[in-house]
Amino acid sequence: MRGAAAGAGLEAARQPARPRVAIVGWGRLGRACAERLRETPELALAGIVRRADSLAAAPASPLRGVACVSHVSELGAVDAALLCVPTGSAPGVAHELLQSHLSLVECAAFEGDALREHQAAIAHLAERFRVGAVVGAGWDPGVLPQLQQLFERLIPQGRSHVTRRVSASLHHTAAAESVIGVRGALCSELHAPGGGLQRYVYVELARGADFERVRRQIEADPLFADEPTQVLAVDDVAALEQENRGVLVERLGEGPGGPHASLILEARFDPVAFSARLMIDAARALAAHPRRAWRYTPAGLVPLDDARADAPR
Repeated sequence: MRGAAAGAGLEAARQPARPRVAIVGWGRLGRACAERLRETPELALAGIVRRADSLAAAPASPLRGVACVSHVSELGAVDAALLCVPTGSAPGVAHELLQSHLSLVECAAFEGDALREHQAAIAHLAERFRVGAVVGAGWDPGVLPQLQQLFERLIPQGRSHVTRRVSASLHHTAAAESVIGVRGALCSELHAPGGGLQRYVYVELARGADFERVRRQIEADPLFADEPTQVLAVDDVAALEQENRGVLVERLGEGPGGPHASLILEARFDPVAFSARLMIDAARALAAHPRRAWRYTPAGLVPLDDARADAPR
């Protein structure tokens, strides 16, 4: 028995330690990253870093058994940090982390020249302090611009359109909200596979309201008769409005001759949840890569200097 126990202990000692990852910032993105980290067996959650004033107001850790501190140095050995602070704070915090020789993963929502300057600064710091960094490990900026670039390469001659919210109909929303028993409503329209529209009406019911009566009244309204309509009850329309976003990416071929190709990507999702999954994937990949700046792609990390030449502008 002692030999078996000793053998098990020796085997455990031989297994490489899991990289310890800290979450810097505790907004919606930080909380989503924490949830994903705790479900990722290859990585360990080292702790949470919050602003000193926020920590003073609520000193208890938001996660049981997880350290919550005001500076990453208080967590001991940390292999990487997920940068989940507001966009305006990201450059300064990134500088401090890289200067401390701590690898980081980020997805700050800059655009245009500001995004290129931010990523160039991270590349410079990563090289200067010989530390790993992954930029663009999120939805937008991140994967969405890469999808747009792919569409443009597949259809070189054409026009691109990006709608950040999939056809939310204010007129239909107002009509649904006027139905007795409806406390709040949200109506969206999505392209059906056959090319037509499919309408979804989300309703938050008033206390004691009968959903079936509400559903029948909405479906009988002539305003909703032109397209297939599905009425769905939700607990909180405001939460649905905040957390779920849509995107419609279209690339329409044009030019002499025909027929012209077209590509359409349509989705409704929570971009924060998507970004958290991508940041965890980037942190997992970073451990096996040399210490320098990288750009995240779903196919793997790409050296940032090479990736910037192909980045959508």
